[in-house]
Amino acid sequence: MRLVWCVLGACLMVGCSPTQKEKEKTPVPDAGVDTAKAPPKNPFAELRPTEIGRHPEGVTHLAFSADGAMLLSAGRDKTIRLWSPAERKELRSLAGHTGTVAMASFSPDGGRVVSASADESVRVWDVATGKQKLMLREPPPPKPKTDEEAQALAAIPPPQANWAIFSADGKSVIAAYDDFSIRVWDAASGKKIRHLRDEGCRQRSVHLRKDAPGLVSAAGCMDDGVTYLRFFDEAGNLQSSQGNETQDAHFLAFDRQNRFLVTADGSAMLSIYSAQGSFLKKVMMGTYHFCLAFGPDDKTLLVGTAGGEVWVFRPPGFEREGKLDTGEKEAVDAMAVSPRDGSLVVGLRNGRILRFDAIR
Repeated sequence: MRLVWCVLGACLMVGCSPTQKEKEKTPVPDAGVDTAKAPPKNPFAELRPTEIGRHPEGVTHLAFSADGAMLLSAGRDKTIRLWSPAERKELRSLAGHTGTVAMASFSPDGGRVVSASADESVRVWDVATGKQKLMLREPPPPKPKTDEEAQALAAIPPPQANWAIFSADGKSVIAAYDDFSIRVWDAASGKKIRHLRDEGCRQRSVHLRKDAPGLVSAAGCMDDGVTYLRFFDEAGNLQSSQGNETQDAHFLAFDRQNRFLVTADGSAMLSIYSAQGSFLKKVMMGTYHFCLAFGPDDKTLLVGTAGGEVWVFRPPGFEREGKLDTGEKEAVDAMAVSPRDGSLVVGLRNGRILRFDAIR
């Protein structure tokens, strides 16, 4: 495997050997497998959701602003919707994408939104006006001159944008693409700052590390079909890669206390890691699931399932404690926990956006 950082035209070869393990704050690893057995009594059986609204054609992602005053939903209808969760009303729609919006997120100050779409673009929006500020997209590659160049180009998937976030200071946009790339853009000018290529591996998502400066990506590699966790330092050097055929990282969630990173394969298994990437244990799900979130104060792990339920696990042992029932059989495709009051908002495949009171 070969990784190449391209910084304003200059390329640096990066080795793949992991660095010395950092000191960790997590419990002693337990490499066993737990089964998520149904608890004898569901302590959340009386909790009923209220509807905030509906996103036409289905919800793909949900996110709160840092103060919890605003919620966004991304959807298959090619829009991002802004909501007031307290008033349960839509504030405005951000329209312009020509493909499904895979996800969207707020800037740290809440004044902008960045979105990633199947139309191969990442866009930055002004929250106050709903207007598009930037469209971040690579120009088409030059026409190949030889058969070898044509074959090499054909082996690279189109640069569909799967994920986009702001840096901690809000000055950069970091985006993950299907064409084996993570790109870093200047959030003011729209110029590309860095370009990381992870050959043969579609970048499903990218996140800021919680344990140290740098990035974590979920990389779906074509040679073996495994989605790996990639840990990069601040300079873009690959420090470690975690995962195998039984530990796919299709979905992931960090806790806020820098103890755990949880990944899900979407069908059978949760994998529990330390924040630094050391494998701790597996938890058997036994049902399809599509999103993860830690609850208020990191006292619960919430897993959205295909059958309209949210399963509740209790760290640090990650025993299954109960479930929240949306009252629908539609898949829970997105979740977000309010930083204001700890309430849980879920997005269903049929477009309904529902709110549950906080569970602790």
